[in-house]
Amino acid sequence: MKVSVITVCYNAVSTIEATILSLLNQDYENLEYLVIDGGSTDGTIDVVKRFLPRIAHFISEPDQGIYDAINKGIALASGEVIGLLHANDCLASANVISTVVQTLHRTKADAVYGNLNFYSEKGCLIRKWKSASCRRLLLEMGWMPPHPTVYIKKNIFLNYGNFRLDFATAADYELILRFFYRHKIKTTYVDKIFVKMLTGGISNKNIFNHVSGNINDLKAMKLHRLHAPFIAVFLKPMQKLLQYF
Repeated sequence: MKVSVITVCYNAVSTIEATILSLLNQDYENLEYLVIDGGSTDGTIDVVKRFLPRIAHFISEPDQGIYDAINKGIALASGEVIGLLHANDCLASANVISTVVQTLHRTKADAVYGNLNFYSEKGCLIRKWKSASCRRLLLEMGWMPPHPTVYIKKNIFLNYGNFRLDFATAADYELILRFFYRHKIKTTYVDKIFVKMLTGGISNKNIFNHVSGNINDLKAMKLHRLHAPFIAVFLKPMQKLLQYF
């Protein structure tokens, strides 16, 4: 089973090498690695070029944001399974991809996901995002799995579409609702840390992004007809607070 992993980056010179190495050091060999850069000017491209013999596709050009770049990667990917590894993230161990593949073979699922830990720039663990087996009741309450840990078969994207740019930073949440809730794809949870992430994502940078994210979350909930979207949009951020304890 061929796995395509997409890294999207922009001016990530301080983190991109660790991201790349965490993927290239996986113990699973049937990997296709794609790096989609938004036109970096800080030396990121020079770092990526050092690894070009092991990168199947490398693009550096302006884009309409992270999800536009991911969609470019999905279009190029030739693997049966697609995963994401953002420029501030690292795979938590050398057997993450092999675990994904073994789980997909064993369960015949359409998607598999795990847990995620957040770290400060100094390397301190500050938040644990422990997921759970997907249930419709959880989705109704605003739950979603850690999106950077989700690996999805490419035929799901072909059947149900890619990331929608009109949902801005909530595009990942809208896609999860579309796949997991609306189309009820078969999913499997692995109780293992898949990703180590540095804090400071786009949706968490300032109060405007928080408000905009909540508005787009509600938009996604209404689109996919959750029964109580206004309750779900309140509960969704509340679940994050528990991850600090």
